[in-house]
Amino acid sequence: MRGSMIHMTGMSKVLANLKRSNLTTAAGVERGLKDAGLFLQRESQKICPIDLDNLRPSARTDSKGKGFNTDVIVHYGVGANYAVYVHEDLQAKHKPGKQAKYLEQPAREKKSEMIEIIRQEAQR
Repeated sequence: MRGSMIHMTGMSKVLANLKRSNLTTAAGVERGLKDAGLFLQRESQKICPIDLDNLRPSARTDSKGKGFNTDVIVHYGVGANYAVYVHEDLQAKHKPGKQAKYLEQPAREKKSEMIEIIRQEAQR
């Protein structure tokens, strides 16, 4: 085997295809993260105590970054500075179907659905 050498051709095409595939997957992950954030926002608004005038409409889903480096934040409070107090006050009385932990609970309960949203977009 001394002196044996394997010569491969087409590696530049393989590497270009891998790079293109990686960019496509990264774009899918970014879309999936944003879609999962919007899904969480919708689920959260179903149980958010809407009797407190501007709390429910203060919900936002923001993102920054690109591809695999995308961060998505779902939050309440733009124009409703009391959002954190309503979210954390487990003693408060709310209308039926509305509650504290209106963002945390669906984030925990809908985790698998959000992961599936991201997975589907990444595979597109």
